[in-house]
Amino acid sequence: MFDPSFEELQGKLRTIIEESTSLTGGIRAWMLLSKEGLPIASAVPQGLEEAEIAAMAASILGVADLAAERLNQGTLEEILMTNEKGLVIMRSAGEKAILVLAASKTTKTGLLVYAANTAAEKIAPLL
Repeated sequence: MFDPSFEELQGKLRTIIEESTSLTGGIRAWMLLSKEGLPIASAVPQGLEEAEIAAMAASILGVADLAAERLNQGTLEEILMTNEKGLVIMRSAGEKAILVLAASKTTKTGLLVYAANTAAEKIAPLL
């Protein structure tokens, strides 16, 4: 069983993310994970492997961060992936966490970025 303070923190994080993403229609899934790739909180459709997605997202962000550094582009802020079925944004949420939002193709990119930024700014001080 989780530490009650961890469960309380998860509740706060969930509320922050849900409030931030409510401004944007079409969010299909979200995850908050540690930089090491461990899930902290999420809302993903049944059938998706949460741990596998978390590990892959951490790997992608790690490699992209290294590429940005090597290209003298400074600290990586976010990755936006567009694909056949929609959009995925991965955003650092402070030094310890990564926020991943998956949205449908009809979602406006600017609103998705805004939702991710808003949530990440509120999450960072909590972790």
